[in-house]
Amino acid sequence: MKFKNFLNYCSIKSKLLIIFIFCVLIPMFITNSLMLYTVRNNQKKEQKINIYHVIDRVTYNLNGVIEECMMLTNHINSDENLNNIISTEYNAPVKYYEKYFDLLGNTAIKDYYNPQHIYKITVYVDNDSIINSANISKITPKVREREWYKQYVENGESTTITIEYDKDRELFADNNPCRVISIVRKLDYYKDNKEKIVKIDINYNTLLSNIINEQLDESLYIVNKDLILLANKGLYFPKDDFKKIDIINKKDILIKEKLKLNQSKSDWEIIFTDKNNGIINGFKNSSKLFLYLTLFNLVLPTIVISLISKSLINRVKVINNYLDKVKNEEFYEIDNIDGNDEIGTLIKSYNLMVLKIKELIEVVFKEDAEKKILQLSKKQAELKALQSQVNPHFMFNTLETIRMRSIIKKENETAEIIEKLSVLLRTTINWGNDNITIEEEMKFVNNYIDIQRYRFGEKLSYSSYIMEDCKNYKIPKLSLLTFVENACIHGIEKISYNAGISVSIFKNEEYLCMEISDTGKGISEDILDTIRKRIEKFNFESLNEEKSIGIFNAYMRMKMYFNNNISFEIDSEQNQGTDITIKIYMEEFKKGEEFYD
Repeated sequence: MKFKNFLNYCSIKSKLLIIFIFCVLIPMFITNSLMLYTVRNNQKKEQKINIYHVIDRVTYNLNGVIEECMMLTNHINSDENLNNIISTEYNAPVKYYEKYFDLLGNTAIKDYYNPQHIYKITVYVDNDSIINSANISKITPKVREREWYKQYVENGESTTITIEYDKDRELFADNNPCRVISIVRKLDYYKDNKEKIVKIDINYNTLLSNIINEQLDESLYIVNKDLILLANKGLYFPKDDFKKIDIINKKDILIKEKLKLNQSKSDWEIIFTDKNNGIINGFKNSSKLFLYLTLFNLVLPTIVISLISKSLINRVKVINNYLDKVKNEEFYEIDNIDGNDEIGTLIKSYNLMVLKIKELIEVVFKEDAEKKILQLSKKQAELKALQSQVNPHFMFNTLETIRMRSIIKKENETAEIIEKLSVLLRTTINWGNDNITIEEEMKFVNNYIDIQRYRFGEKLSYSSYIMEDCKNYKIPKLSLLTFVENACIHGIEKISYNAGISVSIFKNEEYLCMEISDTGKGISEDILDTIRKRIEKFNFESLNEEKSIGIFNAYMRMKMYFNNNISFEIDSEQNQGTDITIKIYMEEFKKGEEFYD
C-alpha cells in the first residue's frame, strides 16, 4: 500500500524510468552477470591448469640444468689430475705453469665446458703456491668476502645453489649479465688438508630465455627469499641488479608454489600474477555474444519506452503550460486534442473548466471591482480623517504652551519661538505629502523641544541618537513628534523636579527601532493596562470615541502606513518615567521608493 502511495507522487517520467530499471536493466544485469561469472570461472580454471603445466615445465627445465651441472661437478670432484695440480705445493710459478699447461693439453677442463647452459667453471683452492688463471683460483680473503662464498658457508651443505650480483662484470663492455646463479660444490673425493671447491656459473640468459619462451599472458616470477631471480615480464638489461620481491603486488598473485629442485634444499618459489589480462584475453572470444545480448536487451526496450514516454510526457507538458497560464489569470483552451486515452480525456475536462471559469469571471468581476473601489475609498477617508484630527490637537497644545509661558514670565522674547512654531504650523497644515524621512521628522522634533525648553527652562533636558543608515527611511509625518509631545504634556509638565526626554533610532537585520523615553511622572499600573488593551484592539472607528487621541492617532497612522507590520510597546513606572518602543520590520522598507529616499 505504501508503494502505491509512493507511485502516486512520482512523475510519469519517473514511473517509466522505474519500469525500465526493474524490468530491463536489473534482469539484464543479473542474467549477463551470471553468464559472465560462469565464463570467468571456466576461464580461471583453464588458466590455473595451464599455469600448473608451466610450473611442471619450468621445474623440469631447471632440474635438467642442475642435474647437468651436478654431473659435471662429480667428474671434476673425481678428476685425479686436476686434484694433483691444485693440491701440490710449488716452489716456483714455472712448475705450476708446466702442470697447468699439461692439464689444458689433456683438455680435461675444456671437455667439461658446455656453452649451452654453463657460463663459466672455476675451481677454488686454499693453495698460495698456485697462480690465478681462467679456471683455477686461490681462495683469498677477498674471495671469502664474496656473497656466493658466504651463502655456501652459511648453507653448510656440500652442494649449494648461490645467487650473487657480480659488480666486477659492470666494468666489461659486453652483454654478459651481472646476475650470477651458480652451483657451488665442495671437492672432497681426495682427502687432504686443503679447502677445495668448484663453482659453476649457469648461463643466466639461457635460464631467462626458457622462462620468456613460455609466452604467458600472466607474469611469472622465480624468487629466492626477497629477490626476484627470473621474470618473463619487464625490460631487462644485462647490468641490472636483482629486483626486490616488493614490486610484486600481493593482490595480483594467482599462484605461489615452491619449486622442487633435485639435490638442493634452496627455498626457491615460483609466483604467477595476473591483473585480469589473462581473463580478458580469454574472454575476447565471447565479447561479441555479450555485446549482442546487451544491445538487444537495452536498445529495443529503450526505443519502446521512449516512444510511450514521449506520447505521455509531451501532452502532460502541454496541460502544465496551460495551467501555468491559469495562475497568471490567462484562460485559454487547448486547441489540439490528440488521443482518446486518459490524458486526452483530461485535456477535454480542462477545456470545459476554462469555459466555466470565463463565465464565472464575467459574473463576479464587476461585483468584485465595485467592492474594491468601496474599500479603497473607505481607506482614503479613514486616512484623511486621521490627518484632519492632528492639526487642531497639535496646534492647541502648542499655542497653550506659549500662552502659559507668556503669562508666567510676562515677557515678549518670543520671536524665536514663534518662528519655530510657524514651521510646525506649516507642517501640520500642509498634508500634500504625508511621508517624510526620519531626518526631516527629527527636525520637527528638535524645533518642538526648543519651544518646550523656552517654557520649562532648565527643568527639561533632551538627547537624541539616529543611526546614519536610518536617516533616509520614511515614516508618517509628525508620528514621532506626537510621542515626544505626549511625553512633555503628560510626563514633564506635571512634575516639579528636573526631567529629560530621549529619542533613539537604530536598526538591525530584522527591524528598525524607535525609542522615546522620558523620566517624568509616569503612568500608574491600572491606566497603563487600559492603554495597552486599547492599543491592542484599536481601529479606525475607535478614534471617534477617544477624548485623548494623540498617541492613538500616531499609532493608527503608522500601523496603516506599514500594513500592520509593526510592534508597539509601552512601559512605565509611576514617578520614574515612560518608555515607548516602536519596531518596524525591515521587509516593509524594501517594498518601494515610498519607504526610502
